[in-house]
Amino acid sequence: MFLKTGSPFASALTLTLVLLASGIPNARAMDVLATGDVQIRATAPGMTATGGYLTIHNHSDEDDRLVGVVADFAAKAEIHSMVHENGVMKMRALPDGIEIPAGGMVKLAPGGLHLMLMGLKQTLQAGQMLEVELIFASGRTLRLPAHVKRPGEISIGDGESDGHDQSHNHSHSNPN
Repeated sequence: MFLKTGSPFASALTLTLVLLASGIPNARAMDVLATGDVQIRATAPGMTATGGYLTIHNHSDEDDRLVGVVADFAAKAEIHSMVHENGVMKMRALPDGIEIPAGGMVKLAPGGLHLMLMGLKQTLQAGQMLEVELIFASGRTLRLPAHVKRPGEISIGDGESDGHDQSHNHSHSNPN
């Protein structure tokens, strides 16, 4: 179920109120909210990997950690970071995930932290709607709509566009 409203805040507030009014005891599961759209970079035919971006707000009073991602359209989904090392941009998997501090937020954006979606099962075309599931250390999960966008259309709440090189000429490595 996806709520369509004018703002992510209105969607979160509406969903929280519905859960509280329904008497569902675990309305606390909505304490960690992904805000804004999940945005997935469109791919050219033959590409096997792409990135996903969003902002996660933790409205609870306890730290949490994004530890996993599931995307049915990809054989493998990981949490990655980008770092400059000796003048070269390198991508690294983050097997321990990303901490989302209590009362804080983390932005997954081009050129930094992001979802890495590999082994794509199809070409991803701008305008498609997909779905991703975020898994947190607390046991919480969030299933979210993911909008496929052209590289220059991706913006994570600050007006900055993607700027990511579609040729994917950077290195992938594990931190070990």
